[in-house]
Amino acid sequence: MIQGAELGSMLNLKPQAISNIRQRCDLEDGVDSIVAKNNRRYYTPRGIRKILKSRGHDFTRRNISVCNVKGGVGKTTISVNLARKLSSLGFKTLLVDLDKQGNATDQLWPQSVSMNFPCMYDIIDNQAEFDSSIVEINEYLSLLPSNLKNQLLEGKITEKRINQGTYFSRILNQLDYDIVIFDTEPNLSQINMMALAYSNLNIAPIRLDKNSIDGLELLLQFIKEQSKEWPEMKLETKVLINGFDKRMLTESLKKISEVNSLGVQTFETAMRIDNSFVKAQDNYEIKKSTKAYEDVSFLATEVLGLGKALQ
Repeated sequence: MIQGAELGSMLNLKPQAISNIRQRCDLEDGVDSIVAKNNRRYYTPRGIRKILKSRGHDFTRRNISVCNVKGGVGKTTISVNLARKLSSLGFKTLLVDLDKQGNATDQLWPQSVSMNFPCMYDIIDNQAEFDSSIVEINEYLSLLPSNLKNQLLEGKITEKRINQGTYFSRILNQLDYDIVIFDTEPNLSQINMMALAYSNLNIAPIRLDKNSIDGLELLLQFIKEQSKEWPEMKLETKVLINGFDKRMLTESLKKISEVNSLGVQTFETAMRIDNSFVKAQDNYEIKKSTKAYEDVSFLATEVLGLGKALQ
């Protein structure tokens, strides 16, 4: 649930305006919004979805990859927490874990203590159906889990002669989700190509160092080359800076200029240096009332275009 003050901030509205909208939308107390013991009102995903619909928000499907070939830039932490945030806003969200390590799966579905569940390997091998392999975390958040069987995924994709450009569109277009997020592995694999081919947006997390920027350049070259073979690949890549430190603003601006020279733009949002984000790279859950939590909210607002659509 999201507190009214936070929701107002995300929609660029004053708290009183949120209260007025709640009354106009006939939100049901105890279901659409809940007053906590501290007398603060919190809004459920169902309630926020009603508010967004009343204000004309477009729930057209968004397909998002979180992909860069450089490891250690926070892809899984960003994927998991963005999926959580978007689902808390009432968007039916599916997180597809494509990383063979399955870290996103471990966080969202801690009951997955063994490999006794289907993953992409089994689906590609025709041993399981995609839709029946999805795990429902809650009413608005679902997961296609991963495990170590995906170590064999690349060979299976080659063996089955998968059409990489259209594979996910054939499967996912018929499923009822507002948002699909792919948590990818840090390489130029075939499964990453399949996710990128289906996505409208690629969030490319980087740190402001040479290796991250080199990795970004390699990824952009990969996308350019693959799009010649797979015309289905039509996506925008935007860079998300992780570990931003305003104390190093001058050096940061130089690095951002290097990024822009590659022909890509950065998100207005940046993940600031915050111990909460560092700790979340172990347990993947960002605590509330931290800079990292605020930044994920800002990122969700930017991805959804809430400020532009609902002003």
